[in-house]
Amino acid sequence: MQTVSVIMPIHNEADYLPVSLHSLQQVSFNEYIFILDRCTDSSERLVRQHFPGAHIIVKTACKWKNPLAENFQLGLEASHGNVICTHDADATTPLNLLELLPLLKNNVASVAPRLITCKNGSVWNWLYHYWEKTERFAPLGEQPFGAVRLIRRDCLLKVGGFKDVIAQESLLDVELERLGYKSIIADNMAYIHLRKFSFDKAVHSQIRAGKMRCQLNQPFWRVLGHSALRLRPFVFYGYISEKDKKEKGVDCFQTARMRVPRFAEV
Repeated sequence: MQTVSVIMPIHNEADYLPVSLHSLQQVSFNEYIFILDRCTDSSERLVRQHFPGAHIIVKTACKWKNPLAENFQLGLEASHGNVICTHDADATTPLNLLELLPLLKNNVASVAPRLITCKNGSVWNWLYHYWEKTERFAPLGEQPFGAVRLIRRDCLLKVGGFKDVIAQESLLDVELERLGYKSIIADNMAYIHLRKFSFDKAVHSQIRAGKMRCQLNQPFWRVLGHSALRLRPFVFYGYISEKDKKEKGVDCFQTARMRVPRFAEV
């Protein structure tokens, strides 16, 4: 029998939580784990209001370079389900998400619905909403996005859980592939990304994606092709800047897990 533990890291997400938590309530999971990471807004009140009996971890300090990866690892170590649902606080839950569970067998370790950006947040949301439709036709193919994702616990444990890197889920896919497992996208299902975009956030996101590609040792020609064909110039900038750090001997790819920080369970 498959049991599902939802892990949702939260860092000042009060603008998105009412919609995200309401959608989460519509699906019957076995366990709900919320990591409140140094929240100073009303996020904690909203979580307790929607999920009064949930397992809540209140974190007051961060020990890892990537707080999101640290939060998912904390949630993994506190969970009991044999399937882990990683769930961002600015995403909705598909009502039929659990219909994907039968896909997690044999060599399939992870399955995710398709990402759709909410086009009503700003003009940048509108542009991104239609731009991302080109991804499925891109020459290098679409990759799973981790905002809402089901992952087999046994496979997670085989690769040592989440690691302290910029793109912990991309590294996870690489490590799973090395063990012969696949991460797939469910074309017949989608979730909504609620985050409000701006030009600054779009640039930051591209630079971060470029650094991630460098850390995962993707070839120069592939990153250049992605940046040109997908009209994402700052991905290439991020890749080159991270590559320069590598050549100078800067340790920009910390894969060793650090000590789990102190946290309070409520």
